[in-house]
Amino acid sequence: MPAGVTARGHFFTYRSNGLRGEAEAPATGRRQLPGVIANGSHGYRPDVDGLRALAVLAVLGFHAFPAAVPGGFVGVDVFFVISGFLITGIIRDELAAGHFSFAGFYARRMRRIFPALTLVLAATLVLGWRELLPDEFAQIGKHIAAGAAFVSNLALWREAGYFDGAAEMKPLLHLWSLGIEEQYYLVWPLLLFLLRRNTRAMLWMIVAIAAASFALNVALVAEHRTSAFYLPATRFWELMAGSALAFLARRDAPRSSRWANAQAFTGAALIALALALIDGGRNFPGGWALLPVVGTVLIISAGPEAWLNRRLFSQRVVVYIGLISYPLYLWHWPLLSYARIVHDGEAPLVLRAALLGAAGVLAAATYELVEKPLRRSRGALRIERAVPALGVAMTALFAIGIAGKQGLLTPSSAHDPLIVEIARASADWDGRQDRIILGDSPRAVLFFGDSHMEHYLPRIREVMQDHQAPLRTVFMKTEGGCAPVPGIERLGQQCSRFVDEGFRLAQQKNIETVVIAASWTGFISRGDYYKVGDPDARALDLLAPASDWVFRDFEAALAGLVAHGKRVVLILSSPRGNAFSPKSVIERGWSGVRVSHALAPVPKSKLRQVTGPIDERLRRVAERAGATIVDPTQWLCQDAACPAADADGRPLYKDDSHIRASVARSRLRALDEFIYLQ
Repeated sequence: MPAGVTARGHFFTYRSNGLRGEAEAPATGRRQLPGVIANGSHGYRPDVDGLRALAVLAVLGFHAFPAAVPGGFVGVDVFFVISGFLITGIIRDELAAGHFSFAGFYARRMRRIFPALTLVLAATLVLGWRELLPDEFAQIGKHIAAGAAFVSNLALWREAGYFDGAAEMKPLLHLWSLGIEEQYYLVWPLLLFLLRRNTRAMLWMIVAIAAASFALNVALVAEHRTSAFYLPATRFWELMAGSALAFLARRDAPRSSRWANAQAFTGAALIALALALIDGGRNFPGGWALLPVVGTVLIISAGPEAWLNRRLFSQRVVVYIGLISYPLYLWHWPLLSYARIVHDGEAPLVLRAALLGAAGVLAAATYELVEKPLRRSRGALRIERAVPALGVAMTALFAIGIAGKQGLLTPSSAHDPLIVEIARASADWDGRQDRIILGDSPRAVLFFGDSHMEHYLPRIREVMQDHQAPLRTVFMKTEGGCAPVPGIERLGQQCSRFVDEGFRLAQQKNIETVVIAASWTGFISRGDYYKVGDPDARALDLLAPASDWVFRDFEAALAGLVAHGKRVVLILSSPRGNAFSPKSVIERGWSGVRVSHALAPVPKSKLRQVTGPIDERLRRVAERAGATIVDPTQWLCQDAACPAADADGRPLYKDDSHIRASVARSRLRALDEFIYLQ
């Protein structure tokens, strides 16, 4: 999956015309149940609800037990197809009968979607107020606002990056797929309405949109996985597959039961393959998404009388799970996510199972006590009053989310000044990506590396801005998560391209000095680097003898720069470890947040156990290549230990290895000499 982004959090259901379990047939006015194509010729499809159940259980299984269901996130693709199938059939039938209205369509969407979503957003906000630090609460405020505005996918797309929080720690991550669906609902009824008099044109429009969307998805997924994952333009083809089915199914000639059974079983086999073969390491969606999409199309098109659809997907229990699948999805992820936050990692297996059970209870209660009464009641809950009330509630949540994002609404933990400082430290990062800062001369210095070069950049910018002496021109070439070592690639990133560009830039005649830094310990411990060109992307053990070629190639690259008259400076590992992380002193419980202890200095001897193996290797590389070594511990540590906080107890690091921007700006002067003209 994309950097900073996992496959978790995918899935949104759609129920008929949005009135949980009811649709009105335009021509007859009689009520029908969910799963119907409301034209009178198609009855209730319990198997469609059963298919929803399969999809939501797969997603829940992946979220709670990812090792057991590695491809469970493809449930969202199943639901996209179902949504396209149902919504297109309903709109087309209403248009044909002359009963379609935009006001009625969106009123039904609101009555379908808003009640459960409002409850979940409010509950997530309350839990966040108890369990989150101020910086985390600001992020949940942003996500509540995005969820209320149905743009979660765009918000997550924009914030994805190296320092983006772990997906598992975002209680509203799953709303991204709701955003995709709502954006579909905004444009699709209008397009169908414009072509309402020409069925053939409608079908060709579906084919054209699907083809363009699929092509864009495939084009982006290799190098821009985050965009391919979150953008509606790369996902609409899945909804269009269902839309096409809604048209073509009406033209099908009667089929034999043998053919219908073959379709259903083939479709189920494709979905099973997707669950077994697709995982977070795949370029997804891409072509892999064809497995669940085509599989879903085949199962639905097989019809309700296919053996699999009749005997499995139409079972009462399975159908009921499908009926509550929307609130079940909405409730389960915030519960699992907050459990991970409280436990600072994966929650115990028993707790995860219990939370899925709790999500099931909450989903059933939401369905029985909120959605059904809202749909069936009269008087105060009539549609004329319900829709404005739901709109006001969602608008209020949007406003509350914005207030949280702006710091106007703070969590309970904000009363503790030390917690506030810890939150401030965690957000203290200057991630601006300047590429060049002009100095007093074309003679230049290049700062090249990953995020462990970036944490020195605030000081470099400060020196350039103060301009207290003649300065070189500064070039910056950085990419979070990409060690500046040639010949290797990292899963999910285009590091090899970045590294090749960096070394080409270093060859420019006006660049006299090349300063290289990286998260060297992370480089050897991540386990997701592989040799460029390896089709199997086999992970490299970078300290094993078999990987000596990596360091030989790195040494040759450095030696090549030295041979061209460059001064090459290799910065060793910065202090790192959980003891440096400001949030390592935070203790969370279901009752709230507290500081358990002060940040303590880390003995150098303990630090060397972590950084020693790679630093010694780098020293030998630099010596043979003719490069200069700089050891950050000489200016970040004292004689025997490396402090994690200053004399007033304020954290020096933003996390377990990155120096705070404010600290770097005021204290880290060791790189100044490479900027000043001599």
